[in-house]
Amino acid sequence: MGLFGLSRKEKEIWASIVIQRIKPDMQIDDGLLKNATEIYINQHIRILEESARLVLESKNNKTREDRYELALQHFSTLSKIRKYADKNQKKRIADAQDYFMIMNEHYKHPERIRKQEKQKLKRQKRDSFLEAYGTMEILDDIFDDHNN
Repeated sequence: MGLFGLSRKEKEIWASIVIQRIKPDMQIDDGLLKNATEIYINQHIRILEESARLVLESKNNKTREDRYELALQHFSTLSKIRKYADKNQKKRIADAQDYFMIMNEHYKHPERIRKQEKQKLKRQKRDSFLEAYGTMEILDDIFDDHNN
């Protein structure tokens, strides 16, 4: 078992996430790994928070869309490293991800709106069809009863 009760394999996976161009089976100092993790988390939190802020404050739609996508990437990246973070880092990650979720509630990304509109149109078409079909069934029953 290695750092924080992790196996050597898990430690290698962790190192490959936070240290660029690391070679497999390379010996990694625990202090270096902890420092690299701190730097990695700080960078991704900073980018996530700045991107979310720009999404909420920018008037330029292209900037908002691009920063939304960037924030989404860093949200995902922080989710992957969370397993290896200490208690303080996990709290900071959770706070940054909460900020993203708040931004996500206020910002209507064009792709998300398109998908929602497409689903709404499908539901409306289905409902219209079912309503027309139901009406036809009722009319058939009425005319069958009337003819008999």
